[in-house]
Amino acid sequence: MRHEGIKRMLFCVLVTAAMMTITASSALATKEDGPAPEVDAPRKWTIAMYWASDNNLDEYTDYFVSLWREHLTNTEDVALCVFMDRLELPANISTLTEDGWVEKITYEEVNSSSPDTLATFIEYALTEPSLASDNFMLMIQNHGNGYLGLCSDEGLPDSDLPKVWMSIDDLGKGIRAGTDAADKTIDIIALDACTLGTVEIAYELRKTASYLVASELGVPFDGMNYADLLSGLSETPSIEPLDLACKLVDDYEAWYSAPLHTLPTLYPYLQDFASLSVIDLYALDQLVDAFALFADAVTPKDNSLGMYLKTAAVQADVSLWMNNMGTWFYPDIQVMFTTLAASTRDAYPDVAGACDDILEAADLAIIHDWASWRMRGLVTGLSVFACPSIGIFEVNWDTFARAYDSVGLDFVEDSDWDIVLMEYFYTLKQYGNPPVA
Repeated sequence: MRHEGIKRMLFCVLVTAAMMTITASSALATKEDGPAPEVDAPRKWTIAMYWASDNNLDEYTDYFVSLWREHLTNTEDVALCVFMDRLELPANISTLTEDGWVEKITYEEVNSSSPDTLATFIEYALTEPSLASDNFMLMIQNHGNGYLGLCSDEGLPDSDLPKVWMSIDDLGKGIRAGTDAADKTIDIIALDACTLGTVEIAYELRKTASYLVASELGVPFDGMNYADLLSGLSETPSIEPLDLACKLVDDYEAWYSAPLHTLPTLYPYLQDFASLSVIDLYALDQLVDAFALFADAVTPKDNSLGMYLKTAAVQADVSLWMNNMGTWFYPDIQVMFTTLAASTRDAYPDVAGACDDILEAADLAIIHDWASWRMRGLVTGLSVFACPSIGIFEVNWDTFARAYDSVGLDFVEDSDWDIVLMEYFYTLKQYGNPPVA
């Protein structure tokens, strides 16, 4: 186990120190100036939910709205702002505050897989005066599929593509555009969608918020544990961002570790493939630099090294031995490079050293994590794409050609991981040598 207590203590010390700066220039009002105008104290938390359910997840929307309204009992300190794009109903932005559930804006058909739509919502939630708060969390709910994208909008007009997914590059652009327009910051980004706990996505979102909460695996239909999130926030609204991010993980564990039929889940099944982790979005540069040094250490290709690399990737990829919904071809970083370091220590000390650097950086980036016991310790918080064949590397997916090195991923640009994949993970016997860039 990593030293989570020490990490969280250090974060809390830094946050407390940063908040001790106090300005007193307007503390006193002179008689000439008159009394200072009364200003409502900001809330403790605003949660902005981007509920992109214009697809087959829409059937669960009414259930979740009812759940939120039931469990958010302290609307003086905590507010919800929800963008909702539904399959048959108009899209809207609604809020849940002391005024109740109020629809603020109604739209015609919108494209919820567009970064512009996401940016507009973030700007609204960050700048609407009635939602002013000390802390801000963005939650995005929809389908997800690793580096390929998220937020499937199936309800677009016939003139548009029948199904569109937001790319990870566009996800980063949308969040940055929204925060830049509002000139405000986000504390937590929580992605309630499958297989988004990857280094590709975390690096794309680096420094857009303090923390990312996401899963390496498929996310069950119940999603995040919204009941415990909102009831807990209602009881303790002064919770710090890091503690709330870690609470999301702990609440997730409580929900998906419960014995069958003991909780009101949407389906009576064991969600024994669940995982969730907290990633420090300000600790990704060191990890990506370590990947780049690893690429230098293993290229050009050494055929005898290939066996070690592929073996390590296979042993770290749970999708190869269990039916895991959306999880496919994302080996866990710490498991993969621990295995590779051990197997190459004697014959390839430089490679083993590069693995050690990746492991050290990953340990800094992963603050807190949980995975079901059925994962056998093979899911530790953050994964990376590793294709078993050229067909997967050059996947033509959902009407778009979304090859790994052609979708604008900053991680690919800065780490040269795509070069490692082309050198070692192409099925050369079947397809021949990889193309020259």
